[in-house]
Amino acid sequence: MDDFLINHRVQIIESAAAVATFFVVMATSRWLVRGAVMRLAYKAKEEREVMRLIRLLLLMLITIVLTAIWGVKQNEILLFAASAITVLGVAFFAEMSILSNITAFLVLFFQHPVKINDRIRLKDGDQEVEGELVDITYFFTFIRQG
Repeated sequence: MDDFLINHRVQIIESAAAVATFFVVMATSRWLVRGAVMRLAYKAKEEREVMRLIRLLLLMLITIVLTAIWGVKQNEILLFAASAITVLGVAFFAEMSILSNITAFLVLFFQHPVKINDRIRLKDGDQEVEGELVDITYFFTFIRQG
């Protein structure tokens, strides 16, 4: 055990710094999102969804950083990344609206003055939907007509 600590001292210190940075960035992003929620008091329900998305992106980033710190062979990382990107590419190509839905969710959260229980009207060409906004998620906006 002592040999491991001595031989991998640099990686352990870098890993600790990366994990500490991860937690600082998480706390900062939580503070920023809460600030947006406080400014837009009606956005409290969506806060959890935004934080879940930020947490996912940061976890992917910390995984990449820790993998690089511990010196996993680049060809192994490349093989894994190529496989993952291929699967994600096929999935996103098959359902391209996933990315646009997530982007629209974030835009509605941070920029648009719509809130749960508002009456809204959507018009697309000749079609029109009017009702009460019930919920906004990553993929769907629920409107109760009537």
